[in-house]
Amino acid sequence: MTSSASSSKPAIAIIETIGSHGGMHYYTDNQAHALVNQGHATTLYSLPASTDAGARYRKVDTFKAIYGSDPKAIRGLRLIRDLTTSLQSARASGAKVCIFHLFKMDVFELYAVRLCKLLGMKSMAIVHDVARLDQANDRPQLARIAAACDLLITHNGFSQNALLAALDGAPARVTVIPSGNYMAQFPDPPSRAQARDRLGLPHDRLIILFFGNPRREKGLHVLLEAMVAHRDDARLLLLVAGKMKPEEEAEYRTFVRDHGLDAQVRFDIGHVDDADVPSYYRAPDIVALPYLRIYESAVALMAMSLERPVLASDLPPMRDVIGDDARGLLFAASDAQSLSSRIGELVADPARLASLAERAAHYAAHDRHWDVTGRMLSAAAESF
Repeated sequence: MTSSASSSKPAIAIIETIGSHGGMHYYTDNQAHALVNQGHATTLYSLPASTDAGARYRKVDTFKAIYGSDPKAIRGLRLIRDLTTSLQSARASGAKVCIFHLFKMDVFELYAVRLCKLLGMKSMAIVHDVARLDQANDRPQLARIAAACDLLITHNGFSQNALLAALDGAPARVTVIPSGNYMAQFPDPPSRAQARDRLGLPHDRLIILFFGNPRREKGLHVLLEAMVAHRDDARLLLLVAGKMKPEEEAEYRTFVRDHGLDAQVRFDIGHVDDADVPSYYRAPDIVALPYLRIYESAVALMAMSLERPVLASDLPPMRDVIGDDARGLLFAASDAQSLSSRIGELVADPARLASLAERAAHYAAHDRHWDVTGRMLSAAAESF
């Protein structure tokens, strides 16, 4: 724990089981430092990550072998074991408040918040996905989790309203605390030219990036459909980067081949190392988020943190971030023709990208600074 923490402010433990999966380690690193800056002794219980070096908070590598090919029952028992260990350690170390990150609303998250309560600590749970985006069985333990938590936090008003609707009158204290930027992780990002050289990308094409897991609700199929109208335009390139299941890769590569898009689409399939993340965001001219459903987009904030505008579906959380074309471009969700038209605008007038990028970076640096989030989290922790 930091020696500069004020004894008058409650010590905080962050219990986080995702680690570097989906880039969550960037988020929790920023969150922990924001709390340290507000004077809280802060401990993060998570998995090893590239952000551990130089951390000004205490880090405990707690969760072991909870991912992988072992049977789910075995991994579940390990998760229960490690949640128990981390919460007991937090209590023994003097933590008064625990912060949890909720994605699945399952029995494991319920167990964690209930054990926190049993051990006499207060709980703040950040609800990242109000409903599961990847399967129909959404929020199975939401009401029980809400009853056990002292405070539920969402990142925007849309998610807050969705959460309240899902709770359907069940008692819960819910507030909005926005997510912050990712500038601290990349203080000296490469130039566009340097990034393209590192990734072996051409310098003379307008590049659109799709980054991350291409689950169906992320809309990569909509983006590929939108590219069909531009398949003869040698000025344009779509870069798809990130992990992908074999069946997904086969589907998308077949679509590209069948629609004559081989010259306009490049797939970089696989885990993107942290050292390469800034190059992937700095190399393109704009980052596409053709989501069908979303509550908050870390990819959007990462793009803006690295001075890139976004091309996104006009879903409420995206409208909130982009600001009606102020920091990027919006198109009708699920509408490939609408997206294709916006791509055409960019190709016809690429000069506008510079002003969009400048405004996107300003928004990330000022409106989404972690000092703002840290003050709000600190106030919440002191309110119990």
